[in-house]
Amino acid sequence: MTTAAPALQEAAQTCDVLVIGGGPAGTTAASVLREMGYHVVLLEKCHHPRFHIGESLLPANLPLFEKLGVAAQIEALGIPKHAAEFVSPWHDHQQEFRFADAWNKSLPSAYQVERSKFDFVLFENAREKGVEVFEGCEVQAVDLERPDGLAEIRACAETGRNMTWRAQFVLDASGRSTFLSNKLQLKERSKDHNSVAIYAHFNGAERRDGKAEGNISLFWFDHGWFWYIPLRGAATSVGMVTWPYFVKTRGERSLSDFFRDGIASCPPLAARLQHARRVIDVTATGNFSYSSSRAYGDNYLLLGDAYAFVDPMFSSGVWFANQCSD
Repeated sequence: MTTAAPALQEAAQTCDVLVIGGGPAGTTAASVLREMGYHVVLLEKCHHPRFHIGESLLPANLPLFEKLGVAAQIEALGIPKHAAEFVSPWHDHQQEFRFADAWNKSLPSAYQVERSKFDFVLFENAREKGVEVFEGCEVQAVDLERPDGLAEIRACAETGRNMTWRAQFVLDASGRSTFLSNKLQLKERSKDHNSVAIYAHFNGAERRDGKAEGNISLFWFDHGWFWYIPLRGAATSVGMVTWPYFVKTRGERSLSDFFRDGIASCPPLAARLQHARRVIDVTATGNFSYSSSRAYGDNYLLLGDAYAFVDPMFSSGVWFANQCSD
């Protein structure tokens, strides 16, 4: 009988800053720090491009894209978004809020983006700036209390390779995985926003005409609300944000059937999807909103969703991640 050889544990490497997570928060912070001259290592447990929701950006994101040098690439992959439309099933009035009417008239539009492509642009930008990036590499443990003040980060690559870094500082941009917040027992579920998101992409969904084609629509229904985000090309992202009590009424229905029935209960939304075809599996994400009781310590900082996430009706998630990382 033979046994597999244990994975080789390499000697610890050093860096100034180690970033956990290769989403918008982690790549933005890594790029900015590298431009300041720091030796930055970024660990991402998946491989880009990978699917993610949160496709709707805000105008306030755009100046940062210019600063990072990726504005033209984001423009090429996004569809312009000039307004947000709110639709109620209880009356005929539909309220539209145009970014051109906001306090900052110099930012009249934003973009809807396919997050797999958007995140890949930011990730490659960090790599090109000299950030040392590792994909398929998951952090297993972090020791923040070494006598020398350094943080020790232990990670495992999908090949079985074990790696260790000692860093002056750790940035946790692990998103909803909330790596450090869980480890340090900082995470607090939101009692007021204990929602669930169920979502998929559709081809052939009805779009508005002209400049309004890329606008986000938000539909209320009896048990929550839906997002409706047109993407460049044929796809539209649709998500149902609802409460646990409603999810419990699913019974023996499949998740896709439950999602379909939820859409049917919102006639204005159902009308825009009557000729559409779902093109990806329906997915659910629970415990949608949370926060952490502390954002930083002597040698670490929580960024973006790794710190907090709030029911994203106004598309604040990516803006918060980018801005706090700048």
